[in-house]
Amino acid sequence: MKTRLLLRGLPALALVAWQSAMPAKAQDSGKAASLSGAVTLVSDYRWRGSSLSNRGWAIQGSLQVDHGSGLSLGTWASSIATVGQSPGCVALPESDDDTTPCPPVGGATVEVDLFGGWSGTLGPLDVTGGLVAYLYPGADGFNYFEFYGTVGYTIGTVSLTGGLNWAPDQGNLAGSNRYLFGSASWAIPRTPVTLKATLGSERGSVVLDKTGERTSKFDWLIGADVSGEVIGLSPITLGFGYSSNNLPDRQGVNAYAEGGFYFSLSAGF
Repeated sequence: MKTRLLLRGLPALALVAWQSAMPAKAQDSGKAASLSGAVTLVSDYRWRGSSLSNRGWAIQGSLQVDHGSGLSLGTWASSIATVGQSPGCVALPESDDDTTPCPPVGGATVEVDLFGGWSGTLGPLDVTGGLVAYLYPGADGFNYFEFYGTVGYTIGTVSLTGGLNWAPDQGNLAGSNRYLFGSASWAIPRTPVTLKATLGSERGSVVLDKTGERTSKFDWLIGADVSGEVIGLSPITLGFGYSSNNLPDRQGVNAYAEGGFYFSLSAGF
């Protein structure tokens, strides 16, 4: 029997840490293949406007192989806490006081995403497309997959992107789900700072509203990234911002959906 997923309804698109696992555009078409990766420490794992880490710290990592043809394969993983917890529970691990610890979602304490796709250019546009699978080791009935696609355009130091993630009806979902988003970023000239913003709209069975009132929502993020190259640490990036959504009753059964600020520190290669 199909069940309503209790995790992803809250992005490839990590909007903070990972924008729906979209492969980056191939950097050098002359190379047969290249490997890249990153490790990130984030104060709150925010996904499509909600917290998947109980508003606590999460550790994340990624590896990706890009081929000169534009094909990409990769994986991304993050520690997770819980979603839709009762207001009185606390983040894992258990505390010594009288509060109730939040259990891991479905028995899983980590999320592992596997993705593959293609990226390239069509005239002045940057395009991507592919598939991403969301896996929760140790949990039963939580894994699912989405198709994704994006179109981007760059004007000077301003980048604009629009995209669609679509999860068809499948075993662990109560129906299909679609997520539309638009994002913009501005690399401020002669500074290490990039400003960014994202607005998303989600509708379908992945939207988790424990009040039972919604099967759709909007979410948004506004923030900035600061490159470490200003102090000679180019692989290091500092990020901060605010992410939220319009789900109701955030202080009650939807406490996980309360908006919040985040801070991240990442190192890539």
